[in-house]
Amino acid sequence: MSRRSADGGETNQGAGGTFRVHPSNPRCFLYQGKPMKILTSGEHYGAALNGDFDYDVYLDEMQKTGQNMTRTFTFYREKPSSIPGPGDQNTLAPRPEAAVMPWLRAQGSGKGGDGLEKFDLDQWNLAYFARWKDFVRKCAKHGVVCEVVLFCNPYNREKYDLFPSAAVSNINGVGRAIGDPREFMMLKDPTVTAFQERFVRKMATELNEFDNVYFEICNEPNVHGNFSEATEKEVVAWQLRMAGALRKAEASLPKRHLIAVNAHYRVELGKEQGKSVIRHDDLHYFNDPDIDIINYHYISAKADAREFRVRHLANEAGQAGNIWRFLRERDRWTKPIVFDETFSGIVRKAPERYAINRAEAWEMLLSGGAGYDNLDWSFTPADETGSGRAPIADGRKLDGRPLREWYSIFRKLLAGYDLAALVPAVGLLQKQIPGYGCAASTDGNHRHIVYFVDEQVYRLQRCATRPLDVKMNLPTGRYSVRTFNPRMGQTTNLPHIESRGEVSLAIPAFDEDVAVLIEAVD
Repeated sequence: MSRRSADGGETNQGAGGTFRVHPSNPRCFLYQGKPMKILTSGEHYGAALNGDFDYDVYLDEMQKTGQNMTRTFTFYREKPSSIPGPGDQNTLAPRPEAAVMPWLRAQGSGKGGDGLEKFDLDQWNLAYFARWKDFVRKCAKHGVVCEVVLFCNPYNREKYDLFPSAAVSNINGVGRAIGDPREFMMLKDPTVTAFQERFVRKMATELNEFDNVYFEICNEPNVHGNFSEATEKEVVAWQLRMAGALRKAEASLPKRHLIAVNAHYRVELGKEQGKSVIRHDDLHYFNDPDIDIINYHYISAKADAREFRVRHLANEAGQAGNIWRFLRERDRWTKPIVFDETFSGIVRKAPERYAINRAEAWEMLLSGGAGYDNLDWSFTPADETGSGRAPIADGRKLDGRPLREWYSIFRKLLAGYDLAALVPAVGLLQKQIPGYGCAASTDGNHRHIVYFVDEQVYRLQRCATRPLDVKMNLPTGRYSVRTFNPRMGQTTNLPHIESRGEVSLAIPAFDEDVAVLIEAVD
């Protein structure tokens, strides 16, 4: 099996080389010769497989505000009824006739799980791979990196029957030994494992030419209702088996690409305040040399991050400051951590919560995260601009443009710093600020970004306008100070401060959130 270090170990490069871990700072990536943090708000993962989705329009919209990554599934599909809210405007729920799948259908084979004829898993669909290549090529032209998610948790029988590997959906006898659909994420059925490894090899080969690609093994590989260590070992073994297959496939190809895993399996350790105390499976992946990136979902909703143990909050919207604590528990590791999925309400008639998504992005990237990826339900097959032109099933029209503009504002601010040098400013703040979440980074050259967010933002409550007084540990010297409005991008100069190792800073009244930019002056 081919192994290489997490910096991408390139043997291949065209101009700039493949998307890879920055060699001097694993808290960011290197792409086209420049350091990069993922900061994006993209569609619900169906851009390539949904033939009704015009990805040209979508990518034009992404480019307008500099969204720099899109997460894309390969063959996992849903039904319009699968997720209350989006309905048939869910890009992962295409009409069966519009689904562009990797295999051809066998004429006269009878109906499969989606009501159309079954798949012949010995016959690749060349149109599928042509569409994928066109999509990835156009992503590159629009400045977008593509996270290719090879597999997805089937979740239940209804969704699994849509999988070409489901026994009811193919003519090849694949999948007959699968009882529980979740066994797709284990090494239970040799025919399914062979199917998976063959598909991994095919995707690795077809997309090898592109620099703007990295792979995730599986989305949300968790077994709900079974939180045992024994099952964890089976899921982890499967993920590592697939990662090994991908490494082996690329060993004989010109380019090497990063491999991510979604650390989503949860081992239940007990109860606290009525909520499960759980341990993620991430330690396995931090220690495995085949894994480059550790992805998590919904980090802000995980509290009390002590020694890899977390407690899921009663407030599923999250809590200010959780992201900083979560990442500090993982400072011992040197692999990029990406907050790879969160979203704004929408599902089951939940309200929009774009202010939370803005706060999460700031907290994640300034806490040392290598990326933040918001799931933007406003992108639909009827409105690839994500601008509120098409209603979803509950009658609302979703407009994701304000959030994408906020990310553009943040991105432009970060462009003024050396991302390759930017690291968490641990110890800068003397203590937590009651009622606020905080995150801070420094570039090692006496330049600091400090972010404060009112905890009421996460509660979807109105925030009072009020000042803050904070104490900081700054090296002796004189510093310029500016506040930065994360919604408007406006800066306001404050009086210079003098530090003799410690300094008090008065931040003028603000509501919701504010950033403070501190820089040493002669």
